[in-house]
Amino acid sequence: MEKYHKTDICPIENENERDENYVGSNTCIDSSRTKDNYRLLFRSSSYTDFINARISEVNLPKAPRKDAVLMASFVVGSDREFFKGLDEDEQNAFFRDCTNFFIDRYGRKNIISAVVHNDETTPHMHLNLIPIKDGRLCAKDLLNRNELSKLQTEFHEKVGKRWGLMRGKEGNTASHLSTAEFKAKCIVDEAWDKSTEILSSAGKRVQAELETMEKAVQKADEHFTDTMKEISTAKAERDKIVEERNAEANYTQALEDAKQGKFSKSKNGLRNQIVALTAEVKRLEEVVDRQQKDNGLLYKEVQELSKDKDKFNKMSRAYTLFREREPEAFTRAFHRAPSIVGAFIPKGEPIANLGKSRLRQIEEEIERENATKTEYKKKFNNNSKAD
Repeated sequence: MEKYHKTDICPIENENERDENYVGSNTCIDSSRTKDNYRLLFRSSSYTDFINARISEVNLPKAPRKDAVLMASFVVGSDREFFKGLDEDEQNAFFRDCTNFFIDRYGRKNIISAVVHNDETTPHMHLNLIPIKDGRLCAKDLLNRNELSKLQTEFHEKVGKRWGLMRGKEGNTASHLSTAEFKAKCIVDEAWDKSTEILSSAGKRVQAELETMEKAVQKADEHFTDTMKEISTAKAERDKIVEERNAEANYTQALEDAKQGKFSKSKNGLRNQIVALTAEVKRLEEVVDRQQKDNGLLYKEVQELSKDKDKFNKMSRAYTLFREREPEAFTRAFHRAPSIVGAFIPKGEPIANLGKSRLRQIEEEIERENATKTEYKKKFNNNSKAD
């Protein structure tokens, strides 16, 4: 039996519900036989969606903790000799009896899946359930040592006896194996069983096979050791993540309390508030530093705009004097570059104080000058083409 938190569920689902394209760390999976795996319970949703829906249905008094156990996974099976004596229908019936036992004990609504694997060393079933009792998540109550001992006894009485299986020794202090440890042990046990069979034969061929199996045992032992290391590393990483998340949540709450003037009375609480406030001061200092830099850039832009404004005012005064003292020249300049000169004439004022007839004369003179320039350009272009 193995307990899983929220972040562990998806990888377990991928391994349990695998198809021929599944690639995992378990080197004993024979993908050519994966098609022979089958499910005894059919669910249309993923494990996570099923769990979330069930928790919503139960309407727990409060939301589950981040590190709550949301799924318990049991590996149900027996040794290789047991399954050798069963045909396909009998094997199916055995696993159905096992599934029904868990349904009766924990409730059908709490059973997530029941998947039989035939693509590994020995047939076995992965049965996953939500540890819910009396409307609450209670893995500690359902899956403690005493409850698991009762589970083993009841399983033997209701299922094991019917199939001629022996119950493990009651009161045994040996610890339960995890799923990975169980699979590795099956590999080692099968290798040693095969070695015993080979030792009963004689001859060079048997000796050669024995050496091969010894290598297989060694490889299985190495795989077992690697698996244990991976499990240890994964548990350490999980514990570190949970610790960091809890610390982050504590500091966030500590900062909010400090902002509201609620100071903790405990040493640990005060320490959290000091750390949180120190981090907040550092963040605010960085914000102020960025704002000071931005203000410096804005000040430079304002200075440049001020210089441009002074230039414009000087030019505007110059055009005003030009317009007042030389109105006719100003009028000619306007007609030659109205978009530039027009910017310095207040809206609604005339271009220059000239009589209408004189203004018209100037406009006609400029039109004749422009026509002369155009005619000159045409002649110049034609001469260039003739050359």
